[in-house]
Amino acid sequence: MKGFLNSIKQNFIAGIIVIIPFGLTAFILYKLIRWIVKIFSKTPAKILAPLTELPQSVFEIITFSIGIFTTLFLVLFIGALARNYLGRRLVGFGEVIISKIPFARTLYIAIKQIIETLFFTADMKNLKRVGMVEYPRKGIRSIGFITGSTEPGQHHNKTDQNLVSIFIPTTPNPTSGYYIMVPKEDVIELDISVEDAFRLIVSAGLSTNKIDDSK
Repeated sequence: MKGFLNSIKQNFIAGIIVIIPFGLTAFILYKLIRWIVKIFSKTPAKILAPLTELPQSVFEIITFSIGIFTTLFLVLFIGALARNYLGRRLVGFGEVIISKIPFARTLYIAIKQIIETLFFTADMKNLKRVGMVEYPRKGIRSIGFITGSTEPGQHHNKTDQNLVSIFIPTTPNPTSGYYIMVPKEDVIELDISVEDAFRLIVSAGLSTNKIDDSK
């Protein structure tokens, strides 16, 4: 009975860790996108209102659609800008300013990490295997995602061993981590899915019982 209650407690805490950040982020994004769309819908509405006699419902759909497409264009434009040198400098400058504001800095970092985690989760579809290695020192085990292997003397492997490439995420933000290469015989491949490993890392081990129960 005690073990059952402890399992419920751990699952509840793990659920809170996941639901609150994701729920808060979804709420803020919803409010932000709605606010932006509303801004870009107002100007077309003021311009088109005197020029059209469309029914109110049709008129609202048209102006709302204009706001949606304008918002999408803005996101694509900012994304393209952020990928070049000047854009990265501007983003970096903006982050420096935000870092000077205590609450804004905390909120910005938290939301940015959660958004990055969402996209990292989508990218995990390309990962198929999970492994355990001794890292960062002998006697300490870390879980990572196996991303490939390199034979001796091939590409960047200048050793005489088969090396396995592993990405080891950090907790609770798995979008950052370490890329290491270790001999194949030093890797213990785990019989768990990438999704279970990801959940285990994000929850700092709190979801261990859930993984065990699913087998």
